[in-house]
Parts: sequence; C-alpha cells; structure tokens
Amino acid sequence: MSWGHSRPCCAGPAIANRACTLVSALPSRRSHLGVAALGSLVVAGLAGLPSVAAADPKRATPDYDGRGNPDARPHSAWRWIPRVLLAPVYAVNEYILRRPLGALVTYAERKNWADTVVELFTFGPANNDIIAPTALFDFGLLPSVGLVYAGDDNIVKNNQIRLHAATWGDKWIHVTAGDRYFYDDKAAYIQARFEFKRSEDNLFFGIGPETRNVSRSRYGLQRAEGSFGYHRRLLRESQVNFTSGIHAVSYIEGDCCADPSLDVRVAEGVLPPPPGYKDDYTSLFEHADLTLDSRVPAPLPGSGVFAHAETTASFEVDRERSWIAYSGAAGGAIDLTGHNRVLKLQAAVGFVDPLQGGLVPFNELATPGSSLMPGFIAGYMVDRSYAAAQLGYTWPVAVGFNGQTRLSTGNAFGDHLDNFSLQKLRVSADIGLTTSDARDQGFELLVGLGTETFDQGGKITSVRVSFGSRTGF
Repeated sequence: MSWGHSRPCCAGPAIANRACTLVSALPSRRSHLGVAALGSLVVAGLAGLPSVAAADPKRATPDYDGRGNPDARPHSAWRWIPRVLLAPVYAVNEYILRRPLGALVTYAERKNWADTVVELFTFGPANNDIIAPTALFDFGLLPSVGLVYAGDDNIVKNNQIRLHAATWGDKWIHVTAGDRYFYDDKAAYIQARFEFKRSEDNLFFGIGPETRNVSRSRYGLQRAEGSFGYHRRLLRESQVNFTSGIHAVSYIEGDCCADPSLDVRVAEGVLPPPPGYKDDYTSLFEHADLTLDSRVPAPLPGSGVFAHAETTASFEVDRERSWIAYSGAAGGAIDLTGHNRVLKLQAAVGFVDPLQGGLVPFNELATPGSSLMPGFIAGYMVDRSYAAAQLGYTWPVAVGFNGQTRLSTGNAFGDHLDNFSLQKLRVSADIGLTTSDARDQGFELLVGLGTETFDQGGKITSVRVSFGSRTGF
C-alpha cells in the first residue's frame, strides 16, 4: 500500500521541495518503523539545510494602553523607589477605600438600591424635592444628626430652597435655610439666608503659633445670622459673591468631652482671658469674594491655575468697634493623566485688623481652618494672621467619589505675620474620601495628623478623624 501522490508535494519554495524529495524516497509500507524513519529523515534533512532568513522576527510587545510600555523599558529599577515609598498610601486607597467602596457600589447596583433611594427620599410632581438624613462625627467635637431638604423650582421656576437642621441635644443645634433665585440662564442667583448655631464644644488652645494640647479648653458660642447675597458664575470655574447681613453673637458655657472649660483655664492661670471673651456683640457685615480659575468644570480634565481673594468688614451696631478680615490664595493644578488624577499646589495668607476700637473678638481672629490644615481640629491655630501652603492629590475611587490626600504646612502668627519663621510652622497630613460632584452637600471621610512646631520638636500632637455629611449653602 503506497502513501499516495494525489496532489503534488513539491510545489513550494526550495526548503519545502527538499523535504518533499525526502518524503518521496521513503518506503511505501506504512508501519511504525516507516513513520519513525519519516520523522528522522525530515528532521535530518532540515537540520542539514543552510539557515534561512525567511522566519519572522519576534514581534514587539503591543502598546495596548497607549502608555508606551514603560515597564518594558530598560533601566527602570529606580521606579521601585516611589513605589515603595507610596506603598502605604496605595494600600489605604486599594484596600480601605477603592475595593470596599467598589464592592458596595456593585452590590447596590445589583440590588437596585438607586431606585429604592429615589423612591424613599424624593417626592413632588417632578421628583425635584429631596429629604435625606445627615450625620457628622468629627472626633473631639460633639456629633450631630439631622435632615436636609433640597427643592428645585419651588414656588416659581428657577427658585431653589435648601434647608438643613442638625442637633445633638441642647448642647449642639444648627439650623440653616437658604432661598435662591436663578436668572440669566442660571449664571447668576440672589439668595436670602438665615443661620442659627448653638455649640458648647468649641475648642480654644490660646492665641499665637506656639499653642499646645496642655492648654486645651472649651467654650460655648451662640450665633444668629441673616443675610442677603448675590452670586455670579464667570468664565469656567471663576465666580464672584457679595453678601450683606447682620449677626448676633453670645458667649455661653462650654462643656464637652471631659475637657476643662475656658473659665477654668483662666482661673487656673493656664490661659489669659482672650480678647472680647464674654462680651456679647451684634454687628453688621459686608462680605465679598472673587475666584479666578482657568479650570473647566468636572468631570473634564482639571489642569489650570487659580486665585482667590475675600474680605469681610464687621461693624458693631451698639458701639464704635469694627474690624476687617481679608485673605488670599493662589495655586495651580495638573491633571496627570487627563482622567481627574489631579496634583494641586496652593499657598494662602489671611489677616484680621481692627478698624475702630482697637479690639477684635478672639472668635473672629484669623485661622487657616480645616481646609488648609485638615490634620487639626477647628480652633487649634488662631491669631491676627496666618500663612499656609498645601500640596494635594485627588483621584477617582468610584462613581461619584474621589480619594484625596494632602500635605500642608502653616500656622497662625501675630499682626501681619509678625514673628513668622520656618521654625514656627506646623505640618498637617491627611487622607480621605469625598463626593466628587456635590457642592452644597455631600459626604466626607478624613483621617489626619498634625504636629507641633518645628522648634517644639515637630512631634505629632493632633489626630483627627471625621466622617459624615457636609453642607455649604
């Protein structure tokens, strides 16, 4: 039984013809021996051929993601240095923020939580009214729980109402109401606003750059305020605001968290009486702020430069005492990938000066606050001026949520940065999670650390943990 030659074997290139010749010369008997001989002769024949350049060269690794295959480049060992240094941040983002939040979002999507939430919290003929619970836990201060109401096109078209009420008993009460009317294609609005806040947990450590935890004390404050304002959106993220109003401020007893009251600290001689303490006042105020920002609104890439300036002048109604607060900040942001992974650097200064009467109430003094030095609880740094610089990074974690981490340095100083020095600066560092698209209200989770001044040793002296709802209307 022959192998059969029903189709020509030697019709290919030279190397194929040599192999076909060898096959044609084999015995016609199909046996295991014959098959083995076939394999041996083919291999031997091919091995005896001269090397042929017809074989294709090895294909380069495809650049699937368009990043140029950075891992395939030689001499990349140095890349492990930032990877090792940033490993703790990566671990927090990956295993505390992104994966748990991603699992929650995935589960919520499968269970159609969105539809349930919409049905539970929205109402009205066009589902444009929302009532939702709020809660805020900033450890070291009294917590609060409450409700927020948001309604659009109330009473008339383009009218917007915002209400928020939160409490923790009679020691902490906060009520805010705002009514906005939009016009000029919603580029501008006018707003009437009322706010009442009673809090017995305010912190006071002293005045100046060298305050310490040993002087920690509490005082109470009650504030009622009514105002009327104008807001206009300018090009891109730029905007301007003007507000006029009146507020009445009263000092009340402070009691919270097993800390001594300010009265006790003053009686013990640990702290001198702060300026204006227990001297209630009512004042008219005028506020203006301007933001120039070349960045486009999210979710478009967030690169650009920005500058912010604001001022508030206050005039007491029953005596000749007045003061002015003014501050400014400038910086820039770079979207590193074009997908809202933004690195931002900014610097800020703030001042408070008496205009008449020579005294500014201590609760009206300048402070960098929790936005510039988030590792410190409110009240840690107050004086006639402050200076701070901050490097921050934000990145998307899940739909509607961004991770954020910030490193800041700054402090409060005397009149017009009197006695400013690098040795009197503190350091603040924090990492957390925040909603990415809510301006008036949203959610924030923050874990931060703050240090003593460098000349005090620079040791960690403040630990801050905060999570819950935030409002800003």
